[in-house]
Amino acid sequence: MEKSIKKENKKLRVCLYIDDTRTPTETIPGYKPWDVVRNYDEFTTYITKHGIPDLISFDHDLGEEHMDDYFKQLLDKGFQQPDYSSYREKTGLDCAGWLIDYCQEHNVSLKSCSVHSANPVGAANIQSMINGFKKHMDEPQDCYLGKHPFKV
Repeated sequence: MEKSIKKENKKLRVCLYIDDTRTPTETIPGYKPWDVVRNYDEFTTYITKHGIPDLISFDHDLGEEHMDDYFKQLLDKGFQQPDYSSYREKTGLDCAGWLIDYCQEHNVSLKSCSVHSANPVGAANIQSMINGFKKHMDEPQDCYLGKHPFKV
């Protein structure tokens, strides 16, 4: 029995990074190297196949149209709110919403989450959605805004 406990303690946790362009460059102690997905479809396929990882880090803008909207608004009037109704491609917020539905449908807990997006409003929207769900489920509201070293 003691061998089985030691083996369990050495099991590395799984972390998932969703971003269309960046790739994390450092492994978090106690975790396997990051698994990386680039868009909504890859994200939903990954979760469906592998289950909920121990940590998920979200980017908001997963397509060129999201970045175009961000910079256009920034130049025109200062960034206000993503124009979600005009997007053809899904964002990190769509991934977070799908993940919440998945957790409810499969009766599983949402583990640790961070948001690394450079889009401040989009990042806050993801963080708020996840922490709101965790509050509803009486779980710690521990989704945080954080950066992980990356390369483009």
